Amino acid sequence: MGRAEGLEETARMQSLLTAPAKMQDVHSHLRSTTLRFRAGQLIFDEGQKASRWYEVVQGTVRTCRFHMDGHRHLTGFFFSSDVFGADSDTYGTAAEAVTDVVVRCYRVGDITQDSTPKPQLDEAVSILFRAMSAAQRYLFIMGHRTATERLAAFLLCLKQQADGKPHITIPMSRCDIADFLGLTVHTVSRTFSDLVRRGLIKIDGRHSVVIADNAGLCSLAGEYQDSLTNDSSDRRIHPAAGLCLSELSAA
Repeated sequence: MGRAEGLEETARMQSLLTAPAKMQDVHSHLRSTTLRFRAGQLIFDEGQKASRWYEVVQGTVRTCRFHMDGHRHLTGFFFSSDVFGADSDTYGTAAEAVTDVVVRCYRVGDITQDSTPKPQLDEAVSILFRAMSAAQRYLFIMGHRTATERLAAFLLCLKQQADGKPHITIPMSRCDIADFLGLTVHTVSRTFSDLVRRGLIKIDGRHSVVIADNAGLCSLAGEYQDSLTNDSSDRRIHPAAGLCLSELSAA
């Protein structure tokens, strides 16, 4: 692979990782089945054979694990164009519909066999990158220590899913948010009130929030204002990235 081709391929891969929402129209080569689930309905259970990957078309999905004592550990939320269920052998979590949802499911065997044509393989890679993107999103949230920082980071991720619009919908319950962030429901409610008091957000009903001070919320979460944007076209890369690109072009 020449340097020009290497740079082009690197840019293509980076775009898949940083802008998963733009990939939702690419489905022409892969066989898929569209399924609908009602709010609260189980999509797959923990421990089942992982024979499908899922993409959210509409609605919100949550994944969770249950401990022996019955305690629920909520591991993630997935929105339109997000991919979940990309597990090996068996599902490590259960997946449930938070709202009424529409999903596409892809058979793992159709996109992992050695004879898979290149167009299908490219699309399979894009699906995997979107699954990785969702995982990175939640590593970002759980990397924060205090309840205020975690909720701020969570709201910024919801804002990213809303294409950067300040008015965001929160489809999950306060209990779901508490289970995900490792907090109590009381702490979540108190922290929402604290963010309102600081002038960072405005509550617009139980399932809607307006980001009133994006810079302040980013500062609270310890993030630059543009670090969570989907538009990475003008973003500078690390100076040492040239070394990686040189190795790629020499391969």
